[in-house]
Order: sequence, then C-alpha cells, then structure tokens
Amino acid sequence: MKYLFSTPNKSERTVLLSVAVLAAFLLSSTVAFASPDALTTGEAGYAIADSSEIYTVVDQMPEVEGGLPEIYKHIEYPTSASNRGIEGRVFIKFIVNENGDVESPEILKDIGAGCGEAAVKGIKKVKFTPGKHQGKTVKVYYTMPINFQITD
Repeated sequence: MKYLFSTPNKSERTVLLSVAVLAAFLLSSTVAFASPDALTTGEAGYAIADSSEIYTVVDQMPEVEGGLPEIYKHIEYPTSASNRGIEGRVFIKFIVNENGDVESPEILKDIGAGCGEAAVKGIKKVKFTPGKHQGKTVKVYYTMPINFQITD
C-alpha cells in the first residue's frame, strides 16, 4: 500500500488502485454453495467432482496464475471506446474448470463500444489454478469485474 501512494505517475497509481479494488471485490463477492455428494474418482485415480456439478464457493477458490495484473495483459481497450471516452466496469461470469481453463464466459454488465467483448476475449486467455473442495479439484463459477479506464 505504501508503494501505491509513493508512485509518482498518476496512471500507475490508477492502475494499482484498480487492481487493489478488484482484489477486494473478488474476496468479498462470493456466495456459499457446495455438495459433498458430488465427488467421484477420475480415470487417473485422483478424486474429482462430478463434471455436472459447478460450485460457487469452495475451500480453495481459483486464482489467476501470475496475479490480477495478468488479466489486464490480455485485455485490449477497444479503440472505439477509447476514442469516445467510454470508461467503466464490465462484469463477466465464467466457469474455471478442473484444469484451470475458462469456460462459458458471459457478459453480465457491459458499458458498450466493444468493452464486454474485449473482456470476454481477454479472460479466455487467462490461466487459473483450479478450485478445490474437500481436497478435490472442482469446477467453480466465477464473477469478475473488469475495469476500463483511460490513462494518460
């Protein structure tokens, strides 16, 4: 946090603050749901959840490999949105599967001008560590805000 306020560049402060807000939102935006009966043994002999079962909260939630800044490396600000001065937050819902890949992304809230599509395209490129519940790798629903902010 000390680094955030000692950064001389305003755009760097803005990006760091956005990442901090995103992290706080992710930690506080989940709802408990789990089914202990959904566990089976996979082909390789390790336990996995029934593939039809998708959790919203698990013992260990999926995490972005490389941290939250990794997400923004894969998202391109649409030129039309930037040229028109469109800023805001897009909400994306998706599934992190047992391999840490993103499945079925959908836009929950969009600000237009291609920002929602850019967020979906970028989130598909991000790799997660898979979620675990009761020691088993499981599919997990994930909702994530993506901030679009024009910087200097």
